[in-house]
Amino acid sequence: MSDRIYVVEAIADGAEGFPYDEILSLGVCSVDLDAGQFDSVFDAYICEEPKNIGKRKLDYAESKGLDTIQLFDGLSLEEAAARFKETVRGQYVTSYDIRQEFSKYLTNDPWDITLEAHIMPSIMMRQPVSLKCKRPEDEPDYIRKAYSRMFGRSDPACVGRDPRGALALAQMASQIMIELRNRGKYRPELFMP
Repeated sequence: MSDRIYVVEAIADGAEGFPYDEILSLGVCSVDLDAGQFDSVFDAYICEEPKNIGKRKLDYAESKGLDTIQLFDGLSLEEAAARFKETVRGQYVTSYDIRQEFSKYLTNDPWDITLEAHIMPSIMMRQPVSLKCKRPEDEPDYIRKAYSRMFGRSDPACVGRDPRGALALAQMASQIMIELRNRGKYRPELFMP
């Protein structure tokens, strides 16, 4: 299998999804399962004035791992969406729980990649029940839990002790996918032509 799989993770400002909530941080890693490695290919914070987001939404995003100071230096929503689409166009994409990223956000404007990318099954589907998200909005917590349980004190994705932002989530999810492949539990070739 020579095709790369793009792991997409996002942090939003609420649990409901589009149109009630918006993505504030988006990260993408390109994974080569045959080589057992990944590259970080996209990392964007959306330029928002934190006071315009509101305390409740900002607190929610911070609880999911958002580094709010990065919002000041972010890209415009339109520029981030265009760059994201360019990155994943024609590629195989997934996330730890596709219900969170794709169902709630990435199949809706301005991110809509419907018919532009091939969505693969969730990474979590090859995990034990205790590491599967019960609710999609809990995905960041389950990624951290699965990463910690799988790798213990080692940090093969090099995200550090307190990973922040969607790119760190994508890096951890990518490393989880690679490890599942090494254990024979993640076989995307079954879903790819």
